[in-house]
Amino acid sequence: MAFDILERRREKFVLWIPAQSAGAKYPQLILGTLDLGPPATFNKVFQGQLVTSNQPDLWELDPHDIDPPLEDGKIYHYWFEIEDTSADSLGIIQVTDPIAYTVDYRITQTREERVQPGAVIRFRNDKLWPCDIDGNEPDVVATPAQDAIPDNNHLVIYELPASWAKPKEIGTVEVDVGTFIDVLALFDLATVGDRFSDIPAIATEAILTDLGINALELLPAADAKPMGEWGYATAHYFAPDFDLGMASSLVKLVEKIHSQNIRLFSDVVMAFGHDPYTHIASKQFHLDPRDEPTNPDSYQSHTNQLRNGYGGQSWRYIQNTNTYDPQSGNPGNVHPAWAFHRAHLHRWMSDFGVGGYRLDSVNNIANYDFIRAYKEDAWALYRSRYNSSSDAKFLVIGEELSDPIDMISSGTLNALWNEPFQRRLRAAILGESTGGDDFGWTVRKMVNCTLDSDHPFTDGAQAINYITSHDTEGFRKERLFNFLDGNHVTDIERRAKLAFACFLTAVGIPMIFAGEEFCDQHDRPIAQKQVDPVNYARKTEDWRSRVFSYVSNLVRLRKECPALGDNITDFIHVDASRGGKIMAWKRGAPNHAPVVIVANFSDDETPGTEYFVENWPERDRSDWREVTQNRDVPREWVGREPLMHWEAKVYTYWK
Repeated sequence: MAFDILERRREKFVLWIPAQSAGAKYPQLILGTLDLGPPATFNKVFQGQLVTSNQPDLWELDPHDIDPPLEDGKIYHYWFEIEDTSADSLGIIQVTDPIAYTVDYRITQTREERVQPGAVIRFRNDKLWPCDIDGNEPDVVATPAQDAIPDNNHLVIYELPASWAKPKEIGTVEVDVGTFIDVLALFDLATVGDRFSDIPAIATEAILTDLGINALELLPAADAKPMGEWGYATAHYFAPDFDLGMASSLVKLVEKIHSQNIRLFSDVVMAFGHDPYTHIASKQFHLDPRDEPTNPDSYQSHTNQLRNGYGGQSWRYIQNTNTYDPQSGNPGNVHPAWAFHRAHLHRWMSDFGVGGYRLDSVNNIANYDFIRAYKEDAWALYRSRYNSSSDAKFLVIGEELSDPIDMISSGTLNALWNEPFQRRLRAAILGESTGGDDFGWTVRKMVNCTLDSDHPFTDGAQAINYITSHDTEGFRKERLFNFLDGNHVTDIERRAKLAFACFLTAVGIPMIFAGEEFCDQHDRPIAQKQVDPVNYARKTEDWRSRVFSYVSNLVRLRKECPALGDNITDFIHVDASRGGKIMAWKRGAPNHAPVVIVANFSDDETPGTEYFVENWPERDRSDWREVTQNRDVPREWVGREPLMHWEAKVYTYWK
């Protein structure tokens, strides 16, 4: 599916400036080469005006019109020089190409907002080719066989931030960015890593292959200026983050995970940006809600609060302009911000094989029509790529913590983060109730999100469940270890295993925040999520390694067992004699081999040598097994095994 402006950039330097002010200075191209030094220096070889194209508001420059002529095979760095349209305009400014596929900070050596990195391009065979900073031209991710793509209702997503940590000295840690090569090392024994190659768990293991997840969600991988953070200050939407590595490394990572039948989910920030259009055509693309109190575009959906730019500029979504349409290539009535975001959607899906999206803070995007159009474009690209009409192998997820189900029922999104799940699970593993429910209903709604009358999901593939997410600040949102420790829990390993047993067998798509699979803990103050890293060195600790093994067993069950891929849940046992704190439930439709979970949410062990669970299905079978301990259950002990305190056991005869 062609996108016109992305095709044009192969032939010419292009810059789209919708509704440019009359009398504004013509944009200019500044182009040159990089001398690595040290220090790195820019050698300008050309500066000249772009010219109007055959489309309104589109400026172009044919590389063959540049004098001196460009050298075949040469790598060039370039900027556009324009009149700054931002509120704090300082006149003329050099900006990065808004659709640059590669950016390079080595020249500027600063991350100041107004100082923009150069875009990188290679001139070869009379065309302009995307390339890495070393001149390598990245391949396009090959399309995997569709039958190898996991279905949505059997996904286990791994949410991975860029910020990682490693021990430095006793009691201290060093924080750095884990690059695409470091991520590759989590899946590939032959890759020792990059900046974290001195951590044995990365250099000598393939942790995420061992864990068994089948979807990797990279927190925003598009370029952001801040270093060592989570990447939510997106500046260059078409370029992989400079600090994470080159596009070729990302392609290598995606090819590797595809070979293991793992989908790539991309996290995208479209509520606000730090992009070049804040200077190029700011009033067309962005707004300051405080300056436009009568504009409905200034307000969040589901609240009466102003949209928040979090240091960036809110994208303007209610804006019609008669201009060049970057998608069709024809003049028309265009929403500039819509077109820009749909363009980078095409770039990431076509070049990097993205197999699903998570849209950040959709309430702060605050425009259902745009979100629906973006989702529909993503689905059209998926179906074009695979020539498929399957609804089971692609997903567009929104983050809105009030869980507005109308975003799903209206077709705006496919799924939402299920924020109440986290509250219910954390209450349950302390033996508490929450949300005005008694303990029994706290557990029931946790286990089966379709029972939540306030947020009535109708299918498990609509709900993204999590014990912890990257939003670790706030009441009961910190990492699981710190939550349990802060509540004076002494048997953290046991409670963590109970949490994961409930989590990985519940209705909904489980999402594991990186490090929780071995009970990582905060290396920075909990309120500072932007600098709290993942510490993979902790995975080697004995008890944490046991948690990891426990979780990996359940991950494999979750992604493969048919009973955990549907919504059917029957609560077969509630022990009123113990305050309802021992419960058992069965997952799976009648045509599936069931999964039975028996959980003890109390300090007391069951008395005697056996504990009888009433209503156990097919009790006389001889092929039941207990999953978490990988053991067969003798026929005479089916539905009769005792429980330790704060313990869950998971049974099935599915092979």
